[in-house]
Amino acid sequence: MWVCRASHARKPRCLPTTASVAFHAVSGSAPGSDTLAFPAGCSGCEGLGRPFSSGRRFPGMTHSPLLAQQHRHNTGIANPFESPEDLREEVARFAAMRPSPVSLQEVLGMLEPWRAAKFIHHEVPVRYAERIRSIEAIPDWKSDPDLVDVHERHCETFRDIRLIKTYPKKSTFSLPELVDDFTEVVRSAVDHQKGMVLLVAKAMHRLQKEHGDALSPGFVDNWLDSFLLNLIGSSTLLSQYLAVIDGNPTGIVDPSCNIKEVCQEAAEAVKDLCADTVGRTPHIVVESFSAAGDDLDNPMFSYIPSYLTYIIVEILKNSSRATLENYGPTELRRRAISVVVCADERRVAIRVADRAKGIPFDVGSKIWSYLYSTARKGSGLDGGDASELAGYGVGLPISRLYARYLGGSLDLIAWPGYGTDTYLNFPRLSSELKEVVPDEDNE
Repeated sequence: MWVCRASHARKPRCLPTTASVAFHAVSGSAPGSDTLAFPAGCSGCEGLGRPFSSGRRFPGMTHSPLLAQQHRHNTGIANPFESPEDLREEVARFAAMRPSPVSLQEVLGMLEPWRAAKFIHHEVPVRYAERIRSIEAIPDWKSDPDLVDVHERHCETFRDIRLIKTYPKKSTFSLPELVDDFTEVVRSAVDHQKGMVLLVAKAMHRLQKEHGDALSPGFVDNWLDSFLLNLIGSSTLLSQYLAVIDGNPTGIVDPSCNIKEVCQEAAEAVKDLCADTVGRTPHIVVESFSAAGDDLDNPMFSYIPSYLTYIIVEILKNSSRATLENYGPTELRRRAISVVVCADERRVAIRVADRAKGIPFDVGSKIWSYLYSTARKGSGLDGGDASELAGYGVGLPISRLYARYLGGSLDLIAWPGYGTDTYLNFPRLSSELKEVVPDEDNE
């Protein structure tokens, strides 16, 4: 069986730590090292193995006293959100607003920190408010401590950002205390998001099992798609700001992302993972071609390398696991996994093909469900520990969200008895790589 899920891709050697902040903030893996391996005992979603409850505060989650002081200094009044009802009204007001998706071209036009801060100060609360309302729309959501914890983290970040009534403007960037205060809130927001993907997926999995009639699998998948896609967008904006503040000239975006190099790094990471896990490695061949003459068969485009890495690693882990399960050492070279990169002036496409006997036709679209996994019972979201290759059952659906986030797509064609082909497509122009941000109130 081809499908194996994992949400803990290893970071490639070529990516600088600051460029992978957004990826780690959503997936939950540790950003503090440039090595490919995860910390011992970490399943790749750091922090999600430990218990959460509504009564526990996440590190760095405490409301900053600087914000209340600054608010009083700027306005002469006390914290306007000390009352829960006041906070609910503010959340409702922002949830009713339309988000403002941006293209990578526009993101690269906000490389001065004050420009990014101005956009974040208004836009991020809109997206947080949407997710807060999404959680509150789930039947009996307060019965799950993890979901309550996610809700509290969202409310605290929303409140912190809204309390900064004066964002760092270009003219005030000479005031270190204002810059530091705004940046502190952004760092805290990114820290709050670490590990949230798996935490929310596990919570929804539990609620669906307990309230199957009220929460159908279709509802859960649609809800998670919308919530997590919105989360990816917020994380990208926040991490872009931090990367610029930390001195990365283009933030987390690489204007000349070398697609073949990313795929090669991903292949090496997966081979290392296979060697560590099962003692054998698949044969992976990476090739690139282009119809655009200037590319010299080595296409590049503006993209976020850590997101592309995550997608390719997840696909290759599925193909590698299936290949190693179906073939012995002497057959691996003849059953090589093929990665082909193609491009023209306007599009980029990546095909990953294996000969690992494919997926049964009756599996169909289940491979994109957060509730479906071919991993052994008792693992992953079912309550056990996930192995490095089998994962938790969310790697593929989240990979598809990363592709969709900037207007791309991830599709799969299975050939039962033969193998599986996976297709990844993106616009190539930075002006066409535009965010997809779900908005329940205005759809």
